Amino acid sequence: MRTLYISDLDGTLLNGEQRLSEETIRTVNEWIAAGGHFSVATARSWDSAGHILAPLDLKLPVVLINGVFLYDPAERRYLHANLLDRQVAMEIIETEERLGLNPIVYTVDGNGQFKIYYKGLFNPSETNYVTDRLRIGDERFRLVTEHDIPADEQIMEVNAIGTEAELLEMYRLFSSRSREVLCHFGPDIYTPGYHWLEMNHPRANKRDGVAQLKQLLQADRIVCFGDNLNDLPMFEIADEKYAMGNAHPLLIEKATARLATNVEHGVARYLQTLTP
Repeated sequence: MRTLYISDLDGTLLNGEQRLSEETIRTVNEWIAAGGHFSVATARSWDSAGHILAPLDLKLPVVLINGVFLYDPAERRYLHANLLDRQVAMEIIETEERLGLNPIVYTVDGNGQFKIYYKGLFNPSETNYVTDRLRIGDERFRLVTEHDIPADEQIMEVNAIGTEAELLEMYRLFSSRSREVLCHFGPDIYTPGYHWLEMNHPRANKRDGVAQLKQLLQADRIVCFGDNLNDLPMFEIADEKYAMGNAHPLLIEKATARLATNVEHGVARYLQTLTP
């Protein structure tokens, strides 16, 4: 029986410094070398996740941006994409600005170049996110005065960052439009008190991304690991689902079991109890 083991990154496989611990690197690589099927499903893009995952000997494609992309790191190519309808994306941007929010817009052009447009940093969560990416040399960010997205660029995601109360009206307006957009609404684990509202294509979720990977691998079972609300979709289709000790209460409620925290190398410690 072939089982796909798939893990979230932030708050799950990564430690408190947003890095892979030496124990996790060693354990996952030994697991893969012994024939285990292991991959990740993350809200990050490859620009953000690639350098973090570099120490792992990943053989399988990975799910990126909550299911926007299925990406093969070995062949360095995107296998599948779920991109927002442009008209819907522009409506999201206009509505967020009308509500006093500050859209962060993610695009890709015909040459495969990724860009992130933002109008400034207006709260601690935005500041932590953007400055952390810029510090490691992320070249996607473009500071703009207006969101005049070039016609040759497709919109992958529109993100708004604020307090739960600030984002709630926007979430209410679009969460019912499930045929046009999918809302990922959850807390920022690195900046307590703030939430992210990420708006994507309806099929841009970890459930569909992991299902595609399962089909590609021709796996019989799925075992997944997660900590936050955007992991709930892949929990829905997993045969076994494990919530980290630091996980959101809703994930713990849905989980097969609760593991040690991400800081305590919970995923690695679990894999050490199994035989691939």
